[in-house]
Amino acid sequence: MSSIKNKIISVHSTLGKDRASKRRKKHSASKELQPKNYTLSVLKVLIISMPLLVIAVIVTVLVIGFNRISSVRIPDKKIEYENSYTVSEQEDNEKLLMIVSPKNPLSGSYKPSLDEYGGIKADEILMEALNELMEDAKKEKLALQIKSGYISAAEQNELYEDEVRRLMAREGQSSARAAEDAELTVPMGNHADTQLGLSITFSSAKTFEFSQSEEYLWLLKNSYKYGFILRYPENKQRYTDTDFNPSLFRYVGKDNALKMKTLNMCLDEYIIYLNSR
Repeated sequence: MSSIKNKIISVHSTLGKDRASKRRKKHSASKELQPKNYTLSVLKVLIISMPLLVIAVIVTVLVIGFNRISSVRIPDKKIEYENSYTVSEQEDNEKLLMIVSPKNPLSGSYKPSLDEYGGIKADEILMEALNELMEDAKKEKLALQIKSGYISAAEQNELYEDEVRRLMAREGQSSARAAEDAELTVPMGNHADTQLGLSITFSSAKTFEFSQSEEYLWLLKNSYKYGFILRYPENKQRYTDTDFNPSLFRYVGKDNALKMKTLNMCLDEYIIYLNSR
């Protein structure tokens, strides 16, 4: 009997050791799996969070860009800018940003301080910049010409009436319709930007279609450097109430021209932007 008991005890002891050994191995295996499971968990978290990180970066970049654009401000008195242009008086800047249109008629008492460049009259405030622009155009061997500058109210009325007659004769329009349509291209006296003496109408000696000329393309790219902007750009009629005119460029000063170029705004749009700040 004792031998049988000893055998049973021996069997139980062996089974116990085997079970203990299996538990140790299982525990050891689970320890080995822990680092792998942890690594997989980290990877899953990274994969899930990656789109959120990308979105956060994009939002940050957009916010920084918006803040930089929002930092553009109208110049104060006697502030000198990096482009070495100085607005000496606030009154000059107000003059440079004046808008004349059928909705904003010019006072009959307004008189620009006129000077001449090559027989063309314009406000003296733009003469230096105009001379610099024309000299640089010559250096580029461009056939850029000045067609007109300041136009008086009486002269503007004549141009307007000629356009009305043309629309009635050639387009068959009624007098009322012709009068309305003429304002979109050749406004009547005191409704035209050209009466300020700040606008220059350019042309090309090479082609009649100025919008297709290399002179026009050069002005589009470089006129802001001299303080000029295209007065009536394409696709901006909702702001200007005037049809696209590739020939007419307006002097607004170098600082304003640079800001308008950066913001891709026409003059009327730029004024709205300044008033909203």
